[in-house]
Amino acid sequence: MKKTIIAANVAAVLALGMTATATQAVEFMDGKLKINGAAMQSWQTAIEVDGAARPLVATEGESGFHRLRFALHFNAQITDTISVFAELAEEPNDFGNFNIAQDLAWIQFQKDGLGLRVGNVISTTQNFIEYSDGAVVQSNPLIGNSPVDMITAEEGLWLYGSSDNYTWDAVVSKPSFGTDLSKDSGYNFGLRGTVGLGNGFSLGAGLFVTNADLDCASGTCSDPGGAGIGSLIGVGDADNYQFGSDSDGVSGTPGRGSHFAIVPGISATIWQIDAQYKTDNFKLHAYYGQAQDDYSWADSGVAGYRPVSTNFTDKESEVNFMSVKAKYDINKELYVAARYSQSTNESEGISGNDSLDRIQLGLGYWIEDKVLLKIEYVKQTEEALSGGQSTDGTGEAEWDGLLAELSVSF
Repeated sequence: MKKTIIAANVAAVLALGMTATATQAVEFMDGKLKINGAAMQSWQTAIEVDGAARPLVATEGESGFHRLRFALHFNAQITDTISVFAELAEEPNDFGNFNIAQDLAWIQFQKDGLGLRVGNVISTTQNFIEYSDGAVVQSNPLIGNSPVDMITAEEGLWLYGSSDNYTWDAVVSKPSFGTDLSKDSGYNFGLRGTVGLGNGFSLGAGLFVTNADLDCASGTCSDPGGAGIGSLIGVGDADNYQFGSDSDGVSGTPGRGSHFAIVPGISATIWQIDAQYKTDNFKLHAYYGQAQDDYSWADSGVAGYRPVSTNFTDKESEVNFMSVKAKYDINKELYVAARYSQSTNESEGISGNDSLDRIQLGLGYWIEDKVLLKIEYVKQTEEALSGGQSTDGTGEAEWDGLLAELSVSF
């Protein structure tokens, strides 16, 4: 069981961004080039924000289909120890509609249990990852991710290793998925590890540090390059829940507005501990962590309400977060899953109305080995100063909805 758990975590670390189920890739050039991929279509009921909703989130709406996501994965084996991976995808949450982009890619050197990736790296504090990203959704038993996931992709180096009872990886990156060489943008450093304890139990821990800086005068600060955020790890990679235009959110897409936005990722320290228990038909994963930054976004309209903007202060921002997820396989085709996530805004100047929580209840049915249908009910509540991106800071905001998702890996 110990080896099984560690092997599963290695697969999650190394294959993030690729299909989660075993697929038979199409091979070219005598097997040196392999191509596989994924496609996903989803639907939702109307998600309407009740209570103190900020401008541009939907207080009225209708049900409908989301834009289809797809991805193609190219794996080229150059030598026995050198390979190249690239994912080309249409991912509206990241790149808008009608745009095919490089969503993840690297050059990899691997030998004798050690590996080095150069290119896009996964910056995260989380272990035992089961995550939805674009069309690649089948490792996640639910449809949405968690509003407290600390994860993003950046440019840099990723060193990793494993044995029968442990895994580890270290990241050095720039705080951008593109090319960011602006003044005082700094570097990011990450370190994670897991250990198998036997009898289905395993533990993990992660640490991530950013060291950018801002220009400040009399407590008011700005980014030298004019950016509104440093590393995106503090706002996660978000979900496909759609409610409103969210044009004043983190990325201009409504799906990104479901994660808390408290730590701007400028001069930040984030740590997290994970625990997992796994049997043949049951899995339980829980984590707890804290993120702190020397800076915060400036108040906007209401004292303590600090939405994402290009205006910063030298007040310290801080958030505690936790999540618990469970999955039970009823049989080979059918499973049920649930997740509860919660965060508390502990930033300077915040003394109440500071929590965000989400509950997700899901059902999954494997129509075929590589064809998965999921249904999920989700409800999220954001107190006025929780850092939630649906509230306007004057009171509590709440939204819920029912979603269905059909995915194929090939």
